[in-house]
Amino acid sequence: MTAPSLDRRPDRTARQRRDTRTAFAFLAPFLLLLLIFQYLPLAMMAKNAFMDYSLLNPGAAKFVGLLNFEDMIHFDDARESLAATFLFALVVVLIVIPLGFVLALFLNSSLPARGVVRTIIMLPVVTSAVVVATMWNFLLDPSNGLINGVMSLLGLPRQPFLTSPNQALIMISVMTAWQQVGFAAILFLGGLQGVPKELAEAARIDGATRWQVLWNITVPLLSRTTLFVVVIMTVFSLQAFAPAFLMTDGGPQDSTNLIVYHIYKMAFVMQNAGYASALSVVLLLIVLGISLLQMWLLRAKWNY
Repeated sequence: MTAPSLDRRPDRTARQRRDTRTAFAFLAPFLLLLLIFQYLPLAMMAKNAFMDYSLLNPGAAKFVGLLNFEDMIHFDDARESLAATFLFALVVVLIVIPLGFVLALFLNSSLPARGVVRTIIMLPVVTSAVVVATMWNFLLDPSNGLINGVMSLLGLPRQPFLTSPNQALIMISVMTAWQQVGFAAILFLGGLQGVPKELAEAARIDGATRWQVLWNITVPLLSRTTLFVVVIMTVFSLQAFAPAFLMTDGGPQDSTNLIVYHIYKMAFVMQNAGYASALSVVLLLIVLGISLLQMWLLRAKWNY
C-alpha cells in the first residue's frame, strides 16, 4: 500500500516545478521592468545623494559623503519646505476624509440624483491638473476673480488669496482637496457597500437611532477603508507638485514651496542634483514612516 504513494510523489513534485517555472516565465517581464524602472532609479538616487554634481555636467560628479544631508540641517530651505508640505497635507486630509465620507453616505442612500452627484464629484478627479489649476487661478484672482466678485456683492472685503503668504497655502490645499474628494468618496462608497445590512437592521429593531447605527456600527466597520483613504491622501499630498508649480511658483515668500517642487528647483533650476537626491531620499523615508505609523495607529484602535 505504501509503494504507490512513493511513486506518485515525484510526479507531483515535477508538476509543481513545472508550474513554478511557468509562473516565473510569465512574471519575468514584469519583474524585469519593475527592477529597471523602479528599483534601479531608487538605487541611483540613493547613490547620487552622496555626490556633488550638476545635470549639465554629470561626468564631473565627486563624492561628498554626508555633506548634502548636513546642508539640509544647516540651511532653512528644507525645513521650511517640509513644514509647508506637512501643513498642506494636514489641511487636505482634514477636508477630504469627512467630506468624502459624507458624500459616500449620500451616494449609498436611496435619495434622488445620486447619479448626477456621482458624476459631479468624479469630474475633478479625471480632469487634468493643469485645467484645475487654471480654473482656480481665475476663481482666486485678487482683482477679477469670481470669488472676490461674490464677496464684493455681499459687502465683504476682497482677499489676496494666492498673493498672500498667509492664505496661499490654504488656498492650494482647498483646491487639492476639491480635486481629490471624489476619489475618497468612491473609496468610502466601496467600503459602505461591503458593510452587512443585517447589523444595521438588527440595531434598528433594538431601538438604535440612525446616528447610533452610523457611529457604533458603520464607522468602526469602515476602519480599514478609512485607513486606506488616510494613507492614500497623505501620500498624495506629500507628493503634490502641480499646485505649487502651476499656481504660485512656490511663493509668495516660499509659503507654498512644497517639498517635491523644491526638489525640482534644486535639480533643474539650481543644478544641484546631489542635494535634490538627498531631499528625495529624506522624503521617501518620511512617506514610508508616516504610512507605517498611520497603519499601526488605526489598526491598534479598530481591529476587525
